[in-house]
Amino acid sequence: MAKRKIYDRQDAYGKITGKAKYVNDLSFPGMLYVQTVRIPFAHARIINIDCTEALKEKGVVGVYTAKDVPGVNQKPKDRPVLADQETKYTGDGVAIVVADSKEAAIKSVKLLEIEYEELPFVMDPEEALKNGAPILHGDTNFAASHKTLKGDVAVGFAEAEVIIERAYSTQRAMHAAIEPDGAIAIPDKDGVLIYCPGKGPFNIKRAVASYCGLQDNQVRIIQPTQGGVFGGKDSDINVMAARVAMAAMITGRPCKMVWSREEVMEEGTKRHPFKLKYKVGARRDGHITAMEIRGLADVGAYITKSAATIWRATVEAAGPYNIENISTIIEGAFTNNTVSDAVRGFGSPQVDFASESLMNELAKELGIDPLEIRRINGFTEGSITATGQKLECVNLMACLDKLEAAFPVHEKPAPAHPGKVRGRGISCIFRGEAMGAGFKEKDAAAVNFNVEKDGTITVYSGITEQGQGGTNVVLQIISETLGVSIEHLKMSPLDTAYVIDSGATVGSRGTITSGNAALVAANDAKIRIAKVIAEQWEVDSEEIIFCDNSIYTPYKTRSLSFRDAVNLCYTVIPGVYGHGWWSLPPVWWDFENNRGETYASFNYGACGAEVEIDLVSGKVDVINVVAIHDMGRIINEAEAKAQIAGGVSMALGLALSEEITTRNGKLMTTNFDKYSLQTVMDSPNIRAIPLEAQPANNPLGVKGVSESSTATVSPAVFNAIEAALGVRLRKLPADLESVLAAIEESERLGYIKRGGSNE
Repeated sequence: MAKRKIYDRQDAYGKITGKAKYVNDLSFPGMLYVQTVRIPFAHARIINIDCTEALKEKGVVGVYTAKDVPGVNQKPKDRPVLADQETKYTGDGVAIVVADSKEAAIKSVKLLEIEYEELPFVMDPEEALKNGAPILHGDTNFAASHKTLKGDVAVGFAEAEVIIERAYSTQRAMHAAIEPDGAIAIPDKDGVLIYCPGKGPFNIKRAVASYCGLQDNQVRIIQPTQGGVFGGKDSDINVMAARVAMAAMITGRPCKMVWSREEVMEEGTKRHPFKLKYKVGARRDGHITAMEIRGLADVGAYITKSAATIWRATVEAAGPYNIENISTIIEGAFTNNTVSDAVRGFGSPQVDFASESLMNELAKELGIDPLEIRRINGFTEGSITATGQKLECVNLMACLDKLEAAFPVHEKPAPAHPGKVRGRGISCIFRGEAMGAGFKEKDAAAVNFNVEKDGTITVYSGITEQGQGGTNVVLQIISETLGVSIEHLKMSPLDTAYVIDSGATVGSRGTITSGNAALVAANDAKIRIAKVIAEQWEVDSEEIIFCDNSIYTPYKTRSLSFRDAVNLCYTVIPGVYGHGWWSLPPVWWDFENNRGETYASFNYGACGAEVEIDLVSGKVDVINVVAIHDMGRIINEAEAKAQIAGGVSMALGLALSEEITTRNGKLMTTNFDKYSLQTVMDSPNIRAIPLEAQPANNPLGVKGVSESSTATVSPAVFNAIEAALGVRLRKLPADLESVLAAIEESERLGYIKRGGSNE
């Protein structure tokens, strides 16, 4: 592979020096502070809110409730701006207090006298679907259901020589971005301007317009520097932005709200917990004949994006395997738990953990090597998915081949110290890219830019920079296409007043959509400039070469600097610019027959993990991770590796320690001191390998990687734990208690001896 040029991140200097402005760094004259009032119970009926004492507090400007929301306070079964009549989880806001200082706002919250009645609650999704359970919405707690059906599972199981059934479960986890959610609203005669981080500024714009009774063009969103998203800052930001916009419109002054860490924990959305039951049949030679999957997701108190999350999970639940007979049903249930919503992976990590754990269990039952059983059944070019889609650009086998070459899958690792054991495990996945047929919107993006008279370029893109380097990739594509140094390009701040709606930065769609739009825009400008220069030089425009900040003909018989060429263009045409719009090919889903072409493209990945387990404490240390991901064409290798390593780091927390817990309807995980994040001290040796097996079917030939890199890790770690102990864990995370129980079982079965090793 040729050596790739390294491009400096244009946002790096500001972030490193502290000059970058996050939402909490912003302040405006006359600004007020907004604080949310909540009832600390899982389910309650609001009888009365008395604001008398709170309004007497010095500095308090107003107290507002659901009746003050100027637009649509709540869509059916979705989150309200402020709960009206009934709260459905402890995070529900019932009022906001507006004061001239944050301290006064916080103090006055405690002065509100709220009369309420505690109601029965339900925290388990299985219990929520039983007769007699407290109902959250309408007549039932049923929230969503999706199915796939391929072939005939009865026939497939009849053909099987081995059938196993297993149950797996995943926990509630959170994004854990260091920057908490925040928003500032500034009113004007035409509407409201909002500064807030988020992954979908136009989604925020539309949500605020609906909540506040405004037209869409009366709401303007400017995105400041973001301190991490990981799937968050979505419905939370929509609600928060609506609260500050409402306060600003009523008071006529700028209003600011920034959550404390406790508020993020209490009200903020989390990853869906799943309960999954798998039944798989196979022949003795390892070929899978049938798979049946039944799943239940805890949606929490409101629907948000749960239907789409469950749909993706259903589509991918059987894993990247050729199986003729598949039946999958995954449902979601409302509970009085915190709201479930998008978290990096969006339904994939849960089913990938289960399906890849299952593959190892099946391999063990058949006495077949775990890598080999994946090769026997894995997708290849032209394979048919569980939904009937024929696959193209399938690079699963290339990922597995690279894994075997890069990771000592079959070597038995020796522990570094007595009293510890080691094991290695693998996994592989496929994952649909971008939004897919689960969303109705056209999956497209736009990039525009203006070439200034000095030859510099100002770029306008709807892609949100969340720390992933997405804007830098857009600049790089324009730079390389026009032959202009990237230092001469600048990304304009993301402002919905002048950038084009390009959808949310979700589903690993950033480079695919905005990258290809940038390529279209750059070629648009290139054609425009080349035509002018070619006419001046009396040559064919296709002969014009753009390179090294210059424009020239072959053999450089004629040449101009890019700047001089642009100035020449300004004397001939009204402007020098590029406009690019690009859309993914259409996909479809037949909801009646549960079949369709779900995603325009899929990416593939393979992971190897080596763990060391302390037999006294139960602590699992991940020593090495090799993460291989199908990238199509690599645009920026350094950014790609960073994305993979970041996904692995986040996934290790999911595998080993992170969990949001409740007890008797109350949230127990109220801050990071009770939420066990992995730190740099826990970070293993991560070898991130972006793979160029073959270009994807788009002009750039690219695939996304952000979310797939989070989905491969936990099953590889759990497979490694079983390799070390001989005992299988089937519930995320592998915390000390569950691992100690596995150690005791392993010793009872004679697989290990305390103080010994796994030799």
